[in-house]
Amino acid sequence: MRVALIAFFPRKDDSLSSILKKLEGGSAERGNQVEVFNGHEDLTNTRLTMYDYIAVVMKPSGMFGGKIPPRIAEYLATSGTVSGKKGCALVVKTGFSSNKACQNLMRAMEAEGVKLDYFDVVRDADHAAWVGKKIG
Repeated sequence: MRVALIAFFPRKDDSLSSILKKLEGGSAERGNQVEVFNGHEDLTNTRLTMYDYIAVVMKPSGMFGGKIPPRIAEYLATSGTVSGKKGCALVVKTGFSSNKACQNLMRAMEAEGVKLDYFDVVRDADHAAWVGKKIG
């Protein structure tokens, strides 16, 4: 299965890079073909139409509120046909609002027509390896 793993991280960080690599590796162990995208880059030529599964991973910006970047909805809306595809919503645990951020991310993905079959709050790199096996 072709998997698009789209990361919405505000800046480069070693712990976030480690989590992303573990997610990618866990999904690849299941035989999936995983391609990682940075959602904050200007990817005008990126089309998600050719992927079977869409996984979105993000880090909430604040300690409270559970807000998600508006770039997520914009990215999904302009990246080809995502309606009807399976996907998962993943949030890296920070602060007290990770669960609410996960709910908001799920709503944003479902508004674009993605059928969610998995969601989780990723605590650390070890947990990310376990979560990665659920992607795809």
